[in-house]
Amino acid sequence: MIIIGAGLGGLALAHGLQGQGADVAVYERDVHPGARPQGFRIQLDEPGLTGLQNCLPAPLFELCLATAGAPPARVSVRNRHLNVLADKSAADSSGAVGSAGPYAFNRPTLRQIMLSGLGEHVHYGAKLVSYQREADGKVTACFADGRTATADLLVGADGVNSVVRRFLLPDARVEDAGLRLVYGKIPLDVSVRAGLPDWVFDSIFTVVTGGPGHPHLGLGPVEFSRRPDLAGLARNPPVELSPAGDYLACMVGAPADHPRMPAFEELCALAPAALRDLALHVMGEDWHDDVHRLLGLWHTDSLFPLRISTAAPVAAWESGPVTLIGDAVHAMSPVLAMGANTALRDAGELTSTLRGATGTAETLMEGVRTYESRMRGYAFPIVAASRQTGRQRVGQL
Repeated sequence: MIIIGAGLGGLALAHGLQGQGADVAVYERDVHPGARPQGFRIQLDEPGLTGLQNCLPAPLFELCLATAGAPPARVSVRNRHLNVLADKSAADSSGAVGSAGPYAFNRPTLRQIMLSGLGEHVHYGAKLVSYQREADGKVTACFADGRTATADLLVGADGVNSVVRRFLLPDARVEDAGLRLVYGKIPLDVSVRAGLPDWVFDSIFTVVTGGPGHPHLGLGPVEFSRRPDLAGLARNPPVELSPAGDYLACMVGAPADHPRMPAFEELCALAPAALRDLALHVMGEDWHDDVHRLLGLWHTDSLFPLRISTAAPVAAWESGPVTLIGDAVHAMSPVLAMGANTALRDAGELTSTLRGATGTAETLMEGVRTYESRMRGYAFPIVAASRQTGRQRVGQL
């Protein structure tokens, strides 16, 4: 099996298939795991946690939970004066009822855990340029550096700008959601933590909104149950993890057409200090003092820009030896915190449908067909719900 992309979904799938005895190779375009910023905090609820558990060996899944935080399972929406507009359970906000968790994970830590045990199966600096189906039903991936790889199945887990999707579903559209973010974090050392207002920590995620067409602030605490490096060393065998301290994920977003927001290309060219100045300028002065105090605590070097994308619905396609998971097929707005959850659910679903389906091409294709049908049924309604909520809360297109 070939997996294109070493993000969370691709790595989870690699573990799931490897656990079934499949020969798995993951190809990642980045030259090393930390080659580009991929964010800090992610929130996992029942669908993502179940997918993760279905894929990972039990000790690694337990380590994931041991390094996660568990803030109050509520999502709050406040106006710029911090009056509460909405306050409900995180499970309700994701559409899951009676879900486990939710948990707040440090994305780099989670990815380090998921890379554990894959070792030589992950190949870096491998930029996919094309693939071709062979006469015997197999598929060959071709990379920019001249490498090729052939397998019974190729899975595109290569994100919003998926090369695999471009060839498999050339008419599929990923649209600009009309939102731009400056994303960073506030380190929570003891003195900073003690000086922050309680409302920052009373929910797993808080949105402070100026209303549609106006800027918004997003906040999510990540307070580890146990420092990741210590939790990893306590395992048998040990898992080497980088040290990480508690922090508050903090992002400023605004519509792309906001008069103070430059074009995305210009945004990407700004240094971190300039991104910070821009975000403060976009927010303006008429927000609660707590908001300005929080932005004053931003760790400047952590800042980077993001453009939010969302997938248009895709009609059923003819299944074959190439398929897609995660943002490669159903990119969505982050307002419901379901992007990573759904990608991990995909990995778990595909792992389940392929269980025992490696004997013949016919059984393999039946497993892929079953997965794709299920995935379209649960994923695209979440994309639509994310779009609707994004329009209501933060002015998404």
